Amino acid sequence: MAAVGEIGLPYYSRLEAEERGEAFDLSPYIALLERLLQLAGRLGKPVVLHAVYDDADLVCDLLDRHGIEKAHFHWFKGPEHTVRRMAERGYFVSFTPDLLYEQEIMELARYYPAELVMAETDGPWPFEGPFAGQPTHPGMVREVAAAWARLHGITEEEGARILFNNTRRFYRI
Repeated sequence: MAAVGEIGLPYYSRLEAEERGEAFDLSPYIALLERLLQLAGRLGKPVVLHAVYDDADLVCDLLDRHGIEKAHFHWFKGPEHTVRRMAERGYFVSFTPDLLYEQEIMELARYYPAELVMAETDGPWPFEGPFAGQPTHPGMVREVAAAWARLHGITEEEGARILFNNTRRFYRI
């Protein structure tokens, strides 16, 4: 077992419920997340997190509370103050194929420290842009790495090497 995850909070489910005018009780999800963070702490394992936008600050607070220092926020999106907080703590983020067509994600990729970045597909997911209508597949990771490299003005090979080495370092593989 390399890590505890994917764990996190149901941001999109909560958003959908609120859009329908329904109440959404986040407390059971927080309680479960805390139990899983405690487990990670006891096992000395890093965590892989789903925590975007407003949920990311809450999850950062929980990581602090439980002394978890090694965290990977997958497919992260969030406000600038949260991005700074995560980078300062050395948390990793990973980018998906939306890096090729979403300006918000491109900006995050330009800012976030290169030594804390990985690539992923988060499949299955119906991506847009150049991936519209395609089933998610592992080969998309190469496209993500190439897009990240272009944003940083380095070769695709160098970008792929950096992201691969970051992944190995985080997961100790």
